[in-house]
Amino acid sequence: MSRMNVVRRIASVSERTIERFTKAGLLILAIGIPVFGVFYYLDQRVDGGPSLVDRNVAAAEAAVRRQPDNVALRAALAQFYREAKQFDGALAQYDEILKTDAKSNGALLGRGHVLVQLGDNERAAAAFQQVIAAAKGGEFASSNPQLQEAYYNLASVRLTQGQAAQAVDAVEAALRIDPTDADAFYLLGTAAMKAGQPARAVRALRQAILFVPTGWCAPYEDLNRAYTALGSAPQAAYAVGMTALCHNKPAEARRQLEALVTGPVAVDAMTGLAMAAESESDTAGATGWYRKVLAADPKNFTATTGLFRLGATPKGGN
Repeated sequence: MSRMNVVRRIASVSERTIERFTKAGLLILAIGIPVFGVFYYLDQRVDGGPSLVDRNVAAAEAAVRRQPDNVALRAALAQFYREAKQFDGALAQYDEILKTDAKSNGALLGRGHVLVQLGDNERAAAAFQQVIAAAKGGEFASSNPQLQEAYYNLASVRLTQGQAAQAVDAVEAALRIDPTDADAFYLLGTAAMKAGQPARAVRALRQAILFVPTGWCAPYEDLNRAYTALGSAPQAAYAVGMTALCHNKPAEARRQLEALVTGPVAVDAMTGLAMAAESESDTAGATGWYRKVLAADPKNFTATTGLFRLGATPKGGN
């Protein structure tokens, strides 16, 4: 995730909540990916006039009518309803699944996400809490991706409801399951700031940035606010420079960061300057700055991977 030009599609915490579930496909993975082959076959028999989403919905509806007891088909239909923004239909399918299996974590997660999209945060939280209650004591709870997702999304809902302290607790539980989740670290940083814990926010936001150092502006913007709240002026200035770089303003970023290369944030500033040079395809400049970073911090992950990406060695020639 340390590649340059990574594009993050995080417009808001609640939007990211929706995107995570869609990307993960937890429900479909839990109860049968092969069902999509059925829809592909059925889709070929539908007139090409309607949109792909409408054709998928129609094919899935026909399949469910033929096999109303097939949970996997209902799960896929619910997902297609969601893609078509037919949220009432999606809820109806999840409810049918839950009549068959009241403890279906996939259906509960799906139901929770639809309720978030409908703005019914309290019922969404209840669905996520059901998953947590059922899974947290399980044998594989420490590595359960559905449990991790439930904690993450419960945290997101609680933050939306203004319950920042509860959000912090929930997202920390998510991170205990997956300590490499950059989005969860960002959510923790956001929640910690709203809970009046800027130092905790700084630690979390820096972890998010470690995993995704470029192309994701929100953590740098929030890091500036957290450092400002702590009265850490050089660190806040570094965050301002990195925000400029993230917004494709490398010249402005360089001016900000060059003033910091001899102070308490020297390593961060030099790393930012290397990233700025790389963003402008200045391989020699980026290589030089990354080597300076490693001279000051031999184990710096961003500099090491940056040099590897550029095909350069930590010392000497390319």
